[in-house]
Amino acid sequence: MKISIATFNAENLITADKPIYDESWPHYNQDQYQRKTDWIRNQLLKMNADIIGFQEIFEEQALRDCLTGTCMENWPFFVANPTGKYPVNAILSRFPIVETEVIEHLPFVFDFFDDKEMTAPLESIPVNIPLKKFSRGVLNAELKINENFSVLVIVLHLKSKRPILPDGIDRDTATYPELAKGCIRSLIRRSIESCGVRQILSDEINKDESKPIFILGDLNDNDTAVTSQVILGEEPFRKLLPEERIKRWTHVFQNCRDIQARKSIENYQYTYIHNGHYESLDNIFVSNHFADLNSKRIGRIIDVRLYNDHVIDDKTSMDKKPVYVTDHGQVVVNIDLPEPSSLVPTDAG
Repeated sequence: MKISIATFNAENLITADKPIYDESWPHYNQDQYQRKTDWIRNQLLKMNADIIGFQEIFEEQALRDCLTGTCMENWPFFVANPTGKYPVNAILSRFPIVETEVIEHLPFVFDFFDDKEMTAPLESIPVNIPLKKFSRGVLNAELKINENFSVLVIVLHLKSKRPILPDGIDRDTATYPELAKGCIRSLIRRSIESCGVRQILSDEINKDESKPIFILGDLNDNDTAVTSQVILGEEPFRKLLPEERIKRWTHVFQNCRDIQARKSIENYQYTYIHNGHYESLDNIFVSNHFADLNSKRIGRIIDVRLYNDHVIDDKTSMDKKPVYVTDHGQVVVNIDLPEPSSLVPTDAG
């Protein structure tokens, strides 16, 4: 049995004649909106995925319009508390959606402290960083693959790299030191959000180790960045006792990009281009149930497909991205599972 999962940043998906954020003008006119929904619809048909996690959905109706006239039109889907002003996550699934949860608040207060050697002779006193909410609510959805088997899908959109600047200063007027501080503020927020996601994942695994987890999203960092690695989890130290290693492996996720790269002679995967830099901001992580080295694995990654022909490198091309086309590539992962009759939950080791 093959299932395919995908992540899709739709870039400002809202109906025509509506503003977004603090704009006072419509983001799309009627013609632009029609072109955008047509483009997303065609892209979804090409991707042919069973489960899609979306980012940057502003209105439920806009996503419905993208599905009109397709087999996906009647599929279950859920949009995470759309406001029409700010982007949220969403999920579309060929399989029934059993339960959904939108986690808006970080599951802890982050306390910062430094190495004692760096603060001596003063005492290193923890300082609470007053961040309470995710930039966009984390969407958790339980999907029922068959009568005996369900999976948890988590859709993410972490804080962007756009610098957080004081009022009255923008990217065009800020000095380089001000821009540096703004970028670090964004990094701090994105880093704490990634820790929050890691807490959510560990809590879910502790509740039920047998349930596979898929993480779909725009992480706004390269796959090798600390923020991404925090979510994936570090491989257990090889000198740990075998039973402790197995226990810790259940909390480690696999980046589908890495799995594909190991199978490929060359690796050209990217989903975003900024100032000539090719980056993999959009990723799909899977729980240890699908790790090649897991003797109790319940499935395997067949391949990873990128839909990024529309992503333009404006440093080398004179082409300009049409307003209706998204600025991110889409990622689709095909997974091989046992046939439904034999697909039952199992402990991952």
